[in-house]
Amino acid sequence: MRLFLRFSLVVLSILILGPGVFTQELDDGPRVHLNPVLFENPDTYHNPLNPVIEACVNEVNSDSIRATLLHLQNYGTRFLLQENRKEIAEWIAGKFISYGFTDVVLDSFLCYVNWGGIFVDTLWQYNIVATLTGQSAPDEIYVVGGHYDAIVLATPDSAPGADDNGSGTVATMEIARVMKQKDYQPESTIKFCLFAAEELGLFGSRYQAQKAYETGEDIRFMLNMDMISNNPDSLNRVMIFRYQYAEWASILAASVIEQYTSLEPYFSGQWNSAGSDSRGYWEWGFPPTYLEEYNFSPNWHKHTDIIENCNIDYCAEITRGACAILMSQQFLPYPQGLFATSSREHITISWEPVENALVEGFNLYRSESLNGEFAKINPALIADTFYLETPSHTGIEYYYYLTVVNSLGEESMPSSKVWGARFGFTDTLLVVSALNQADVTPDSIYQFYASVLDSIPFTWFDLNATNQLDLGTLASHQNVLWLQNGFTAATPTDTLGINLYSFFMNGGNMFVSGFLPSHYWANNSTYPFHFPETYFISHFFKVDSVDKQVNSIMYQAYPSADDYDTLRVDPAKELTSELPGELYNIEVFAPTPEGKVIYRFNSHYPPTGNMGKMQDRPVAIEYMGDDFKTIFMSFPLYYLDTNDARNLMRYIIKYKFGHPTGIPFAAQPTDVILFQNFPNPFSDHTTIPFMVDTPTHVNLSIYSLQGIQVAELNNSHLESGYYTINFSSSCLPSGLYQVVLKTKRSLYTRKIVLIR
Repeated sequence: MRLFLRFSLVVLSILILGPGVFTQELDDGPRVHLNPVLFENPDTYHNPLNPVIEACVNEVNSDSIRATLLHLQNYGTRFLLQENRKEIAEWIAGKFISYGFTDVVLDSFLCYVNWGGIFVDTLWQYNIVATLTGQSAPDEIYVVGGHYDAIVLATPDSAPGADDNGSGTVATMEIARVMKQKDYQPESTIKFCLFAAEELGLFGSRYQAQKAYETGEDIRFMLNMDMISNNPDSLNRVMIFRYQYAEWASILAASVIEQYTSLEPYFSGQWNSAGSDSRGYWEWGFPPTYLEEYNFSPNWHKHTDIIENCNIDYCAEITRGACAILMSQQFLPYPQGLFATSSREHITISWEPVENALVEGFNLYRSESLNGEFAKINPALIADTFYLETPSHTGIEYYYYLTVVNSLGEESMPSSKVWGARFGFTDTLLVVSALNQADVTPDSIYQFYASVLDSIPFTWFDLNATNQLDLGTLASHQNVLWLQNGFTAATPTDTLGINLYSFFMNGGNMFVSGFLPSHYWANNSTYPFHFPETYFISHFFKVDSVDKQVNSIMYQAYPSADDYDTLRVDPAKELTSELPGELYNIEVFAPTPEGKVIYRFNSHYPPTGNMGKMQDRPVAIEYMGDDFKTIFMSFPLYYLDTNDARNLMRYIIKYKFGHPTGIPFAAQPTDVILFQNFPNPFSDHTTIPFMVDTPTHVNLSIYSLQGIQVAELNNSHLESGYYTINFSSSCLPSGLYQVVLKTKRSLYTRKIVLIR
C-alpha cells in the first residue's frame, strides 16, 4: 500500500499546513448532487474497444440481477442489528462460491454503535470478500463493491433496501458471476467486497480499508456502487462522485462508461462524499470513486424501497460500466504515484512500479506551463520507475505527466501532473509579501522595507498580486523574507506547500515575520495549541506549541540569545490610536528541541493582568541546521524602529544565513542521489530507493531525530546503478526518522514517518 503517494498533491500530508482534508463525517442525510457537471471526455482518452471487455460486458444479465435482488429483498430486513445478518452474509458468500470462486471469506469485526440511546458494543458484523487473484501482478489490488445492509429508521425490522443498497450489492455479484462464467483471468487481483454496517457509520468499509492499510495491501483503485437502480423516466444518465487528490479515478470511470455503455456520465458537485463506502478508502489513502443513480430515489430509507420501484435494466447498464472500468485497468492500468524531486543537479521524476505483464513501459511528457502543450521527452519506452532530467537552465519550473503503454501499443489516460525545477541559488533576497486578506502592498509599506533592506539586493514578490509562488522562483533564491503585516491572510495552498517543501529540502533559508503566523502556516485558531511533529510549522519552523492572550500588549522584544539586539516598536506607529508604539494580539511559542528561542515578549504592564500576561514568553525561534535555516517571528518588522529592523536584517543575512550578498551559489558535484521512500508514512516496511552515479563506498543508515543511529542498511562499495533497500521498522516506536545516505563526497538526508 502506498499511503498518500498516489495523491501527489498531498505529499505535505506528512508535513501538513493545517488539519488536512481527511476529516471523518457520518452519513447524516442523503447524498447531495448539488450542480451535476456533464463529463466531456477528450478523444485522446479512448483506445479501441477491447473485445475481451466487450464480451464480459455483454454477459451482464438483467434477469440475473433481478433474481438476486429479489432474494435480498425477501429477507425482509438487512438492518445491521438484526439476528439474520450472518445468515445473509453466508448466503452472499455461498453465491460467490457457486460462481466458482475458491477464495471467499466472511471478514468479521465488532461494531460499536449508539442506537436509540443504547450503546451496542458486542455485535459482530460480516463483510464478504471474494478474491480473483491476478496472474502477473497479484499484489496490485482493485476493489469493487458496496454495502449490503439496509435501514428504515422508523421500523428497522422491516427494511427491504432494494435500491439502497441491494442494487450495488447485486451489481458487484453480477460482475463476479460474469467474469467466472467467461473464465476471465485478470493480470492484477480483483477483490469483490460487500460491506456490512454502512447505514450507521460506514463501519464495514472503514474496517476493511483500515485493515488493508495496516496489512500493507497495494490497493490501486476502489470502485463503489450505492443506489444505482432508481430511474423511473429511463434517463441515460449516471452520477459519479469525485474525491480530492484522486480525481483521476472519477475521470477514468466516466471515460470508460462513455465508451462501453449507453450512459451519459455526470459528476456530482459534491466532493469527498461521506455518505458511502468509498469515503473510508479515501480516508486511508486509497484512490476511490463511486457510481450512483442520476435521480436520487424518493424511496430512500423507506418501506417503499422495493424492487417494483427499481429500474433493473438501468441497474444492469451501470453494472456493465462498472465491469468495463475494472477490466480496463487490467489491460491498461492508470499510472500512479508520479513524483518530481528537485535538486541542484537534476529533476528526478519517479512513479510506482507496475508488475502487470501487459505493460510494456512508460512515456513521460513535459511542458514549461501547466496548461501548455506537452511533448514526449523519452526517445524510447521507459522500462524503469524513474527518469533523470538535467535541464540546462536553473530556476525554471517544468511540468510532467506520465502514461502507461501496453503490449498493443495503447496509451493510458495521462497521470496527474507534477512539477519540478533545477535549483540554482543566488544570494539575492526574495521578499514575499503576503499582506492582509487580498491586499497588494501599498507604497508606504514597500518604502519601509526598501529602507530596511538598503544594503541587501532583493527581489520583491507580492503574493496577493499573483496568487502563486512557483518553484522556479524559489529555486533561484536561497534566502527568503516572508512578510505578513495584517491579522488575516489566505493560508498557503497545497501547491505552495509542496514548493516550499522542495525549497527547504534543497537548503533554502527563510525568515518569517508577521502577525498570527500559526494561523497562516497551520490554519490554527485555538490557544493554547500543540503541533504534532507532522505539522509543517513544527518540522520547518521548530514550533512545538503556540499561545495567545488577546489583550496582552508588547512594546518591545528583548533578546534571549547573546548575539541579537533589542527590537523596539516604533512609537510613531500604532495598531490603534489608544496604543501608539505597542502591539497586541501577539502569539507566543514554545520551541521543539531543535529550535532556539531568540526573542521574548516585553510589556509595560505587570504579568499578573491580561495586558502583561505574555511577559517573557518566546516570540521568535531560530533553527540553524545543516539542512536549512529558519527564523520564525510573531510580529511584523514593519512596526519596529527602522534602525532596529535594518540591523536585524543585515545580521541575519550576513551571519545567520551565512552568505555575502551577490555571490552565486555554486552547485556541488554528487555521486549519489537519495529518492523518497515509499510508502511514506509506513507501518511495517518501506522501500528506500537511491542511485549511484559513480562507483563508491556507500553508507545508508536510519537515525532518530536525536541523531541516534537505529539501523544500518548498507555499508559497502557499490557499483553504478539504481538500488532499492527494504527497511523493516521492527520494534521502533512511531515518529519521524531520518534516512542518511553518505559517501566521501556527498551527504543526503530524507525524513520518513513511521506510524504504528
